[in-house]
Amino acid sequence: MKTSFVPLLVLGFSLAVAAVSLQAAEGDLKKAVYCHGFKEDDRSPKDVAEFFKPDETVFLSIELKGRPKAGVVAAKFMFREDLMAEAKVDVATVNKGVIFSFGEDTFVSFDMKTKQPMPVGACYRADVTLDGKPLGQFPFRVAPPKEAIPSKLLKAALAKGADEDHKPVNETHEFDGLDKVFLAGVGNLGLSSWLEATWLVNGKVDDEGTRSFTMKENKENVPFHFAFIPAGGWPAGTHEVSLQLDGQEVAHEKFTVKVGAPMAGKTKLALDSSQLFRDDGKGEPGKEVKYFTTDDTELHARWNLKEKALAKGVQFVWVLVEVEGEKSQELATADVEAAVSDQIDSSLTAKEGLPVGKYRVDLVQDGKVLDAKVFEVK
Repeated sequence: MKTSFVPLLVLGFSLAVAAVSLQAAEGDLKKAVYCHGFKEDDRSPKDVAEFFKPDETVFLSIELKGRPKAGVVAAKFMFREDLMAEAKVDVATVNKGVIFSFGEDTFVSFDMKTKQPMPVGACYRADVTLDGKPLGQFPFRVAPPKEAIPSKLLKAALAKGADEDHKPVNETHEFDGLDKVFLAGVGNLGLSSWLEATWLVNGKVDDEGTRSFTMKENKENVPFHFAFIPAGGWPAGTHEVSLQLDGQEVAHEKFTVKVGAPMAGKTKLALDSSQLFRDDGKGEPGKEVKYFTTDDTELHARWNLKEKALAKGVQFVWVLVEVEGEKSQELATADVEAAVSDQIDSSLTAKEGLPVGKYRVDLVQDGKVLDAKVFEVK
């Protein structure tokens, strides 16, 4: 598994602050308002918003009581539990130079513009704090475009397969451990609407199975299907799939597996040995080595297992231990895709090679270090 760096979603983001006259006590949150803009003279909210369209800018006005001399207001804009954007404002910069004031409040205003249209639904909120203490969570909704038709699920069924038209084949609620489970359905889906399937294995969400798609146009009677089998197969028991339309659950199906797959759920790794490899020139492990040189730009590590197991929740952590002029630090992490295997691989890319020194690579599962391979670069 190669190391990879996944960038956060980059958003256009700006903020502004202002103070205006209003009678109130000093200190806490007075009001939070979503709006379509701010007044030019005092940056107070105008055109209160009940919702936003996918391509609109989200404006949020936070009104604090009084004129606090210090404090940092922070806002995090969230899509479900995913961070979209965040910013902080020091209110001291708002009220700087005010020696005495009476009957005035402070407005802190934020605006957020995404590079891509926002998915529709009531899946959004802003988490606002003052000096790290919660001021509140403020939800908002993204409405479909004006030209979108109403979205509605018409039907859904579990099956052992789906044909080329996405229609279910062999509908059932009972499966074998090595069956791929299909959820097939039909819906009226409007522009910008999205469907997402989430699979629960013995009551716990398996993130590897989560899939979604978004409509680029209006369509009625749209057939669709989602399919999933966990790494290692299904364990015996009762499992579930949840179907969400624009973030709201519209179907929830349970199914049973009487005979689980042989490797299902067997995630304990019995470690045998570990190895280091120089690159073969094609991005794959080549000659086994005891150390690397400063000319090596692709470093490979492998752990061999005593027996096949489901490598799930596994991560490699590459660490700089001792290099002249550098502090000990993590260089990169790499998540291993869940799969049944008797060996686990990772690689580290260093475009200009690593400096002379001591390093190690840790094999981690579910946050616990199982083993560490120490090596040198000479």
